[in-house]
Amino acid sequence: MLKNLKRNSALIVIIIISIYLSLNAQYQKEIIKDAPPITGHYVRMSGFESLSTWSIASLREEPYISGLFIDSCNNVHFSYYDNLLNTAVYVTGKDGKFSRTILDNNRELGSLITTALNNSHVHVSYNKANKILYVNNNSGTFNNYTMDLRQNRKIIDLKLVMSAFNYPTLFFIDDRGILSVSRFYRDNFFSDFVYTNKIVDSVYPIAEKDGYALYIHEYETGNIFYGSRKTNTAFKFFDDRAIVTNSSIYSVNYEEHNRFNIIYITKDNHKTINYTRFYDGVFTNDIIVSEDENIISLDSDLDYASQTMVLYTRENGNKYLFIDNRIIDLSVLGTSIGNVRLKSAQYPYFYILYYNDVFDELRITKLNISDIEKLK
Repeated sequence: MLKNLKRNSALIVIIIISIYLSLNAQYQKEIIKDAPPITGHYVRMSGFESLSTWSIASLREEPYISGLFIDSCNNVHFSYYDNLLNTAVYVTGKDGKFSRTILDNNRELGSLITTALNNSHVHVSYNKANKILYVNNNSGTFNNYTMDLRQNRKIIDLKLVMSAFNYPTLFFIDDRGILSVSRFYRDNFFSDFVYTNKIVDSVYPIAEKDGYALYIHEYETGNIFYGSRKTNTAFKFFDDRAIVTNSSIYSVNYEEHNRFNIIYITKDNHKTINYTRFYDGVFTNDIIVSEDENIISLDSDLDYASQTMVLYTRENGNKYLFIDNRIIDLSVLGTSIGNVRLKSAQYPYFYILYYNDVFDELRITKLNISDIEKLK
């Protein structure tokens, strides 16, 4: 009797694994069929640098792209909402060898998506049909969990970070301007904070060694406020002391709790990129770039010397990179619309991620900073 039970249990496990592998293979076929990647490897040359570019997917319009991550092996990681497949897709790989994984087999169009990494595991959160979903590959395969939203709240911003204790923590804002925070623990969401002091439309959360730092953007004024939470304490906000005023789009570079940069464009001047730097208790304000056209998107990161670099798109669709106190013209990469992402990798490389609107492709480009340094 016992032998039969063991034999039947083993058979059930084999059947389940076979079904999973079969379904996964089918979903990967659907990726290739419905939203085929462009396999060509592009090498773009300018007067002073070589740019290696790969197309990740062919899409009908620009997608929402999560943050871009580069691991210790120089593999890139990001997610996007595929508007041909109508689902969230995770991408990883390097040097032209990229794989795409469908994260949600129940195809419904969503919008926002966010990614976080820890200990070689991938964590993604996205929204669809007034729900927030979270997926991880802690067990070796991706598993989905759903957070049902009360009163069918529409989500306008969604960010995922990993705490110092490896707990995925969701920060999301609804269309009433309410910021909520939920921690995922033992396959469930636990909401422990709701912020209603201001009507906000976006948030940049940072996981610190002993808590979180938050940079929230007030909808009406464009002011950016700072908040923090240390372990086993409540969130504390400084609502009467705006770090930045009258901003529209913005990005945050974070070194540690007393060193950060906010890169932003003001509501009344879309041609200038400004920064506010907080360094060991002192605020510094200045202008990074002044253009003769409006700037429609930007992202920023710290270079190898912990100096700010900014990737931005002008209204003509051309991209530019501010680095080492100079502006690098990336118009050779073609025009873009939608959000852009910038990330440093192991020296001397860094990556940019964008949607090329001429060929309708989601593309990633690897740049060699040593080419730029040759100009010194």
